Amino acid sequence: MFGGGLWGTVLAQHLCRGGSDRSVRLWEFFPELARELEKTRRHRHIPGFRLDDSVLVTSDLGKAMEGAEVLLFVLPSGHLRQTAKAAARYLGAGRPVIVNASKGIEPETLKTMGEILASEFPRAAAVYTLSGPSFAREVARGIPTRMLLGGPGGARAEAMRRLFDGGALRVAHWPDRKGVELGGSLKNVLAIGCGILDGLKAGANTKAALIVQGMAEMARLIRKSGGRADTIYGLAGLGDLIATGTSPESRNRGFGEKLGSGKTLQEALREIPTVVEGIEAAESAHALALRLKLKAPLLEAIWDAVHAGKAPRVVLKSLGF
Repeated sequence: MFGGGLWGTVLAQHLCRGGSDRSVRLWEFFPELARELEKTRRHRHIPGFRLDDSVLVTSDLGKAMEGAEVLLFVLPSGHLRQTAKAAARYLGAGRPVIVNASKGIEPETLKTMGEILASEFPRAAAVYTLSGPSFAREVARGIPTRMLLGGPGGARAEAMRRLFDGGALRVAHWPDRKGVELGGSLKNVLAIGCGILDGLKAGANTKAALIVQGMAEMARLIRKSGGRADTIYGLAGLGDLIATGTSPESRNRGFGEKLGSGKTLQEALREIPTVVEGIEAAESAHALALRLKLKAPLLEAIWDAVHAGKAPRVVLKSLGF
């Protein structure tokens, strides 16, 4: 698997529960971080966590890829294609199953993360996306969590579902991978909007209005992009948005709150120690709406607050206040 961040490390530990017949290798881009994790078995951002000794941690792509039957990508969206291109050179004649656990839309192409992986691994047996409300620290603590595995059905889908299902996670299959991926990305934009309302002290009533309008805008974008509108009302849409739009664990909500309280973009980013995916997702949502010729006033207002330097109250105005 690729990505030694919060979620990648926790998923590596989760996959160990299958016992000695399952080999888990965790690739981390930065050699010094890989060496630290290999030696200490601790993650600096997950208090009390310890990675099982059976997990091989490496920054060597060839070693990570050797004989792999499942390739799991858990990377910031901006690094996914580059890593996939590099990994594909080590693939040989194999046809692994690809599982994406990254959330985002590529700004240049407006492709989802699963679409990027499908294009970089054209001979893959299948491509799936694992998504849903899943704060890494909560999963690490054994907090019960439900997620969706989006992609083609059949025996392979059931095998992949069983691979991830267990322990703190309960995983269900859903056939609409595109909707799952867009929901996982667009909800990060709305979570920033929820945080902006928190910073403005707007209250729960206003946040409920934002969630309802945001869901409608996401559904239209997903349907026009080729996904299923009903996907957005499940775990990969509404469920994920409830978590990221309300929890203090959410980086996107926390970033938005700092903007809403008057901090600049750079000031807010300096106070967030890890990647805020919703910033790039806001740019992509803006571009996607323009390409599809769809009106999405709330998503547009969040883009205005994040990227156009407009006052955070523009989000309230988009809701009619």
